[in-house]
Amino acid sequence: MTIGFVAPVHVRWSDIDMYQHINHATMVTLLEEARIPFLREPFGPEIETIGLLIADVNISYKAQLRLIDSPLQVTMWSKRVRAVDFTVGYEVRSVGAPADSKPAVIAETQLAAVHIKEQRLQRLSEQQREYLQRYQR
Repeated sequence: MTIGFVAPVHVRWSDIDMYQHINHATMVTLLEEARIPFLREPFGPEIETIGLLIADVNISYKAQLRLIDSPLQVTMWSKRVRAVDFTVGYEVRSVGAPADSKPAVIAETQLAAVHIKEQRLQRLSEQQREYLQRYQR
């Protein structure tokens, strides 16, 4: 079984709230930044034709993350791969945290493939499905 795709994400000063923690609202943006390199291979070549829309986002905060925890280590994997949509699971840890430590953030995002010009759902290609299934947990 694949552990997952790991992407480092740098925390910016503007991501920090008045209590010196990463602001809860910016976590969605940080997850997006991690997701871009994860999905570049299967969706990058079709960027002008196929888009990904967020259908659902769930985030659970388990511990504090601060500026000194940067770059965050975001581990991603596929949870569900269906005809037109899939779900990405995330675990977010501090830069120095061991890969098997408890994550500070657990999240998931459901994404739907959309044909941009025709504004309709688009079936995932066989190559996209194979890529996502390589990272399935």
